[in-house]
Amino acid sequence: MRTALGASLTLLLTMSSTASATSLAQLDTDQLIDASDTIVRGVVTATWTERDDASGHVWTHAQVEVTRVLKGDEHAELLVIQQPGGTWANITTTVTGTARFSIGEEAIFFVEQRGERMMPVGMFQGKFNVQMDPYQREHIVHRFALPDGRDFDHRFIPLPPEGQRTTVADFEQTVRDGVADGWDGRAIPGVAADKLRMINSLPGEGR
Repeated sequence: MRTALGASLTLLLTMSSTASATSLAQLDTDQLIDASDTIVRGVVTATWTERDDASGHVWTHAQVEVTRVLKGDEHAELLVIQQPGGTWANITTTVTGTARFSIGEEAIFFVEQRGERMMPVGMFQGKFNVQMDPYQREHIVHRFALPDGRDFDHRFIPLPPEGQRTTVADFEQTVRDGVADGWDGRAIPGVAADKLRMINSLPGEGR
């Protein structure tokens, strides 16, 4: 049985198996920071799927062992991120543009609280893999969107072009600076202004 996720989930989800990830609202780094309840660096230690009894849709879960908190509860050690789509028994729910997970991958995750679920901000946009640049011998971040229908394995993520590589240290500093600067007042698709005020400081307030 194959299902398409219903429009009731709103936000940045594309709702059919034929929709393109390009229909997502494109978020820059500042918007990702502001829209996130939690930003962590961590390692995926488990993945599984479950069927939502109410909707019948399948959700994929990724358990993340937190190694560094960049925004949110500084004592967080474990985070379970949920993403619509996946296969459970004979049921498959297809959603284009979702983040993909594999055990053992290290990444920086931008996560928002939506009801009882913790979800990547902007779907695949809210996950930046950490990988070693063998030429410069330093860790870089890379946001990689895999085409639908292909299995994801973080070990085979290609390196970004040389001029587009950002070190983890520089990226984490950008995130810390963005958190410290607070929300700049710009609207973010799918996120209420009241929530943005609640989860961020305003310029000059600090955190």
